[in-house]
Amino acid sequence: MDRWFGASLALYATFVYKGLKTPIPGMDQDVSSGLDVRLHEFVTADGLTLRLKRYANPGAVPVLLTHGFGGNGFTMDLPRVGHNMAVYLARRGCDVWVSSFRGCGRAPYLSEGGDWSHSFDHLAIYDASALVDGITQETGRKVFWVGHSMGGIVLYMYLQGVRFAGDGHVVSDPALVRDRHDKLLGGATLGAATVLCWPYNDPSSVGMSSEFGRQLARSEVEILRIKEEVTPRVTGMGGPDGLPHRHPRLAMAITRSPFAAGAYNRVNTDKETTMCLARWGTDDVSTAMWVQRVYGVIDGHLTQYPSVPRGSLYDYAANIPLVSLPILFITGDHDHGPAIIKRYAYGCVSSEMKEFLQLPEYGHIDLLMGKHVERDVYPAISSWIEKVELASRARQ
Repeated sequence: MDRWFGASLALYATFVYKGLKTPIPGMDQDVSSGLDVRLHEFVTADGLTLRLKRYANPGAVPVLLTHGFGGNGFTMDLPRVGHNMAVYLARRGCDVWVSSFRGCGRAPYLSEGGDWSHSFDHLAIYDASALVDGITQETGRKVFWVGHSMGGIVLYMYLQGVRFAGDGHVVSDPALVRDRHDKLLGGATLGAATVLCWPYNDPSSVGMSSEFGRQLARSEVEILRIKEEVTPRVTGMGGPDGLPHRHPRLAMAITRSPFAAGAYNRVNTDKETTMCLARWGTDDVSTAMWVQRVYGVIDGHLTQYPSVPRGSLYDYAANIPLVSLPILFITGDHDHGPAIIKRYAYGCVSSEMKEFLQLPEYGHIDLLMGKHVERDVYPAISSWIEKVELASRARQ
């Protein structure tokens, strides 16, 4: 017995030793050699500074990249060859602006977070306006918006001309609807529906199909509302002191585990890129955003943050027909709900020019950094930008 125990211990120690000797996963690569990289700052109407990384091609179409929930601009700008949308578009002549919403990013591109009381509404009303207006003033051209997940949802919200009324309600201003459409050339969204979960009559809504599931969600809201009073910020995995930097091999094991299965299709990714994503692309969110997101799960659609009576909340999903911008809707058959994106985003906007693209074997985040994004995703966006620009010139 002692011999077997000793042999097992020696074998285990060998594996640990070999593991410690393997290279640290997801190490950075030089992807921007030869490109003109600049830092820009824009101030929101409520006084926060947003910092953007620009791959400058002055005179070309300005392309604004916006990230999803719990991420930052680096999800589209990973230091991994073949997995960087920003660099791909820049090398094909676009004037690329990589943004991070308030509180997100990495120095020197870290945007100010303020008191962390912000909701999705603040991103659409303040951040989106500052980003689009700033780029327009800097370049003198209409902006093309590319948004992943929440970044695409913020586009839908922004185009509805929303603003805060004096009583705390979010309202749609017809003048802002026209103005914001006029400032944008077009858009492309990836994995972005107009609902934060699936309607109760949809097969995907397993958790919300029972009163028990809905009660669990309501309990989560109550816990979050209490947390919101104490800690308005929910810390993510990344950051300079986060787990990927302190314990990279453990972080890599987590990114390849079943816990990450909801984020991307594992077979469509590799360990180096998912580790790089954990190190650079994960970020903090406000507790208020979590509250708004869970209410979206309960209601089946996105409404404004519940700072006013819930029966009078502005409904972003119901007002999606206000959107008429040319938009390419991209999803994957392993994404959270490709049929929902087609029905409640592509099918609901009033755009005369729109397309829907569903890619096989793609999940949610791997729409940005999957194994074959330079073959499947990035060229589709590049081609759509060219198509929209040609159509815009033809109308002039």
